[in-house]
Amino acid sequence: MELRAENDQSTAKIGASQKKILQAMLRANAPLPVDHLTRMLEISRNATYQHIVALERDGYIEKAKTTQTKGRPSQTYRLTEKGNAIFPKNYALFSTLLVELVKNKLGTKELEKYLDELGASLANQFKPRVEGLKNDELITEISKILNELGYEAETAKEDIGKGLEIKAHNCVFHDLAKQHDEVCTLDLAILSNLMGGPVEHAECIVRGGSCCRFKKK
Repeated sequence: MELRAENDQSTAKIGASQKKILQAMLRANAPLPVDHLTRMLEISRNATYQHIVALERDGYIEKAKTTQTKGRPSQTYRLTEKGNAIFPKNYALFSTLLVELVKNKLGTKELEKYLDELGASLANQFKPRVEGLKNDELITEISKILNELGYEAETAKEDIGKGLEIKAHNCVFHDLAKQHDEVCTLDLAILSNLMGGPVEHAECIVRGGSCCRFKKK
């Protein structure tokens, strides 16, 4: 089983023995003691413990309950959410299958309706952060929110003061949007709810644009 490459630089530092430790914890689905990991790796207990310390320091594992082995207490360790997240997940496949299912069964209009509702629901989670903000402050905060969602968004300096406009240099649904352009409805729903009015998709990466540019109408 290969571990997924992450943007987190610390992930790239995980060595072969540490990968085996993480895989063992994943497969066991239960806390494991150092002695068990030592036997599995066929190295010294001290060497195993050094790997444990490094993985715990980087947030991939954490201490769990202490057990009794041969009359002495033994600390056990388990995967954290960060540790579990480095194993491959195929969310893109799930998203594609779900979109295709809705589109084939209900049609384009219903798919756009569901995506609009989904975007509005997501935007509502961030509404408290934009309440009371206007113009430059509003667009700057929305850019921050989009960056947290992975859009690589910005408000270009030349656009400040000229209206509510945002550039996104990364389409987080790029592959899916190439197959189903209705997916852009989700972006528009998020932004229209945060901006407080209809939004125009003035430029689109999937359609050949250099970025996705959104303007409030």
